[in-house]
Amino acid sequence: METTDGLKLNITTESSFEDDDIKNTIVQYGNNFSKLEKYLKDSTQSIENLVDNKYYPIGHIMWNKVPASGSYIGWVVTREGIQAQKWLPNKNYSIGNLVKPPVDNGGLYECVVDGKSSTTPPTFMTSLQQEFPEVSGKIWRKEFNYEVGDLVFPTNGSKTYYYLCETAGYSSPTEPEWSSVQNDTAFIDNSVVWRKAKNIIWKKVGTNSEFRPFGKIE
Repeated sequence: METTDGLKLNITTESSFEDDDIKNTIVQYGNNFSKLEKYLKDSTQSIENLVDNKYYPIGHIMWNKVPASGSYIGWVVTREGIQAQKWLPNKNYSIGNLVKPPVDNGGLYECVVDGKSSTTPPTFMTSLQQEFPEVSGKIWRKEFNYEVGDLVFPTNGSKTYYYLCETAGYSSPTEPEWSSVQNDTAFIDNSVVWRKAKNIIWKKVGTNSEFRPFGKIE
């Protein structure tokens, strides 16, 4: 038997007919139907709906379940890798969760220390197995004018938790007792209102899959 280039189906041709075993040919054709069934039924309404943590090879096709004028027949994988959702702000992530950056750099990132994402994405490092924090804010300053969205850490250098400014104002002359505040709790620092959040640690673990649309329907 010979093998096709695309789906790697085993087929009998004129040149291989005399040498093919009948029983083996029937079995191989059954395997071909199984491959075709899997190939044809892989479809979705949107790439965003794909199951996370699944590997997709280059050339894999995902058919559009709801084709319509102006949309596409489907999507094809142009970069092999693991499917993951885009990083989202203000979201709790657990150890083992996978994300890809909102501005795709091809990387796949795993949460290795649980916590809550910030209002803006971190700088996603590009070296494999490199770990980095969600937030790399500044050290708290006394009697400083803070704006909504500012992020700070205690002056003792700890970066396990970060503090998000929810109400603008001037900080106190004395530093707050950060350790006495519960996680995900708002508290007052003079006229500033902070919210405590646990800092996520991310690690680049591989490559995320990239799907590109094909076959635009006019």
